[in-house]
Order: sequence, then C-alpha cells, then structure tokens
Amino acid sequence: MSNHWISKHNPSSGKLEDESLYLFCSRLSKKNNGVLFKLEEYLNKPLLSDPALAEIRDTILTVSAEITKINDQLKCGDENKGLL
Repeated sequence: MSNHWISKHNPSSGKLEDESLYLFCSRLSKKNNGVLFKLEEYLNKPLLSDPALAEIRDTILTVSAEITKINDQLKCGDENKGLL
C-alpha cells in the first residue's frame, strides 16, 4: 500500500483535512456500492431481475473495483528524471 494523501474539504468544519488516498478510495467505493442498495430499494426489485438493470449493476461494481485500485496504481514523479 502506498503512502499518498489528499486534502479534502470537511463541510462540518469548513476546513481542509488530510486523508490517506487508501481511506478516501475505500469510502468512495463503499458509497458507490451503497447506490446499488438504494436503487434496488427504490425500484423494489433486485437489479439482477432485468438485463438493463444488471448492466447498470455491473458497471457500478466495476467502477467500485477500479476506485479501490487507484491507491496502488498511482505513480507520481517523472520517469525521465528518476523520480519514480
């Protein structure tokens, strides 16, 4: 796991706060997956019950998986200057 950090705005305090990229991506992924639950609840049926909804579900799950990989795939610096 890499040691990258981001600064994000905290709406309750109005200040910028540092958070590890790993935790930030994990939180985003969980929020994204939560959309699946809310969508099923709203539609009152499983997303796998309809081909179009299943495709939406698969897309959301794929995005969630990619979000969790960002922390490990992030590279900073310039290869030509030996900063990686």
